[in-house]
Amino acid sequence: MNFPKPNLNKAWGQFRFLGALGAAAIGGLASLANIFGLFYRLLTLGLVGMTRYRLIRREFARQIYLIGGRGWPIVALTGMLLGLAIIVYASAQLAKIGGEQFVGNLLVIIVIRELGPVLTALLVLLRSGAAMIVEIGAMVLDREIEALELMGLEPEIVIGGPRFWGLVISLITLYFIFVVCAVWGGFLFSQIFADMYWGVFWLSFVNALGWPDLVLNFAKVVLFGMFIGVVAIYHGLQTADHWESIVAQTSRGAVISLLFLGLINTALSVLYNV
Repeated sequence: MNFPKPNLNKAWGQFRFLGALGAAAIGGLASLANIFGLFYRLLTLGLVGMTRYRLIRREFARQIYLIGGRGWPIVALTGMLLGLAIIVYASAQLAKIGGEQFVGNLLVIIVIRELGPVLTALLVLLRSGAAMIVEIGAMVLDREIEALELMGLEPEIVIGGPRFWGLVISLITLYFIFVVCAVWGGFLFSQIFADMYWGVFWLSFVNALGWPDLVLNFAKVVLFGMFIGVVAIYHGLQTADHWESIVAQTSRGAVISLLFLGLINTALSVLYNV
């Protein structure tokens, strides 16, 4: 009796695929564990470092200026355009059914609760998160990180601490600017295109806004800022000894930050609606 010969090449290819898949999963879990380890160190030691070293406090102030001081115009413009679009189109449609009083509900749901934190975090990620990875990666290539270690200083605290907390504080401030511009600026500019009384608009907005919305959005913004910061610092420090590594780490850090933003936003939104 003749038995068919096993296809060793096919079997070996399947084993190689499973091996590569397992290695990728283990590598991903290891990176995730390292990110959360760095997150814990930045939370526990980042603020302590700013109280001890004047250089760290100076870098913290510089990061707030770079992220918040230079980033607020684009955030304000984006918020104003979003508020304008919502008020103009929503008021035009709601006026047909006599529902102008629900414009405030739409602003709370869309601007304050959902799109406001996400859009502000995306703008900070695109403008400052990627730049932070490149900046720290350049420090690795220039041996500045190695010099700090030889001096007995921890790069995660000296380099990461002020950037981490500077990004969190800046994101909270930028979110406040985004909301103010979306509500006030959007309403003022919408007077050119829509006919809405200020009293109706203000009353509907105040009635729709509650403390759970404020707590939820504050939690979102703080967590967004923390994870954007820790991912940017981690991937900046993972840069190898060549410039191509900076490009790879920047791309990888942006993707992981987007995944974190999506997971956090979904989890908190589901928790709010439970």
